Amino acid sequence: MNKKQRNRAKRRKEQGRHEHVNGTASKPAETKPAPSGRPHALTISFSVIAILLTCVALYWNIDQPDIRYIPTLGPETLTVVESKMDDAGNFVHSLRLRPTFTNYSLKPGFIDKAELVPQSIATLPDVKITSINKTPIFWHRQKQIEITFLMTVPTDPLNHLNTTRELTVDQVLAVFDNTGRKVDHLEDGKFGRIRFTLKNIVNTQFGGIRTLPGH
Repeated sequence: MNKKQRNRAKRRKEQGRHEHVNGTASKPAETKPAPSGRPHALTISFSVIAILLTCVALYWNIDQPDIRYIPTLGPETLTVVESKMDDAGNFVHSLRLRPTFTNYSLKPGFIDKAELVPQSIATLPDVKITSINKTPIFWHRQKQIEITFLMTVPTDPLNHLNTTRELTVDQVLAVFDNTGRKVDHLEDGKFGRIRFTLKNIVNTQFGGIRTLPGH
């Protein structure tokens, strides 16, 4: 072996030693598996959750409360909280009514407004709604809602000519939910009204006032 061959062999030997130290000597390159075309399970889960949340949000924005009145066997019980005479000699009564409602919608709602509905040309007492319990009514939950009002019955026939007319004692109360929708259906979907009577409050001892029986 001549000098040139010995130098070439030496260089090959040093090169082999260098590759061994660096871990690259005759080591095959690792091949990565090709990515699968199927979506990852976590991606599918997030997609399903996003779709469900979108559907719930749309339903919540579109849906409305479906509050219905649950009637009693007779007229609603009217409670007299306080009765007195004002300076003009009129009878003033603080009254309380507690009708029961339920909600057939998943979206909660509440009773927002109430007013008396004239049923005849007979004289209505002067009634002012003072408060409404606006507690939310949830799906298929029954809730008593307290409505309070002041009723003033004038007793001076000279200044209040209507006191010479008949005063109806059976009344109908119309209520509205927080969307402005009138609550006038029962649990079975039939039309229903909130009825109550003033029979135990307004009577013939009030001077010239005559009570009119219910219709």
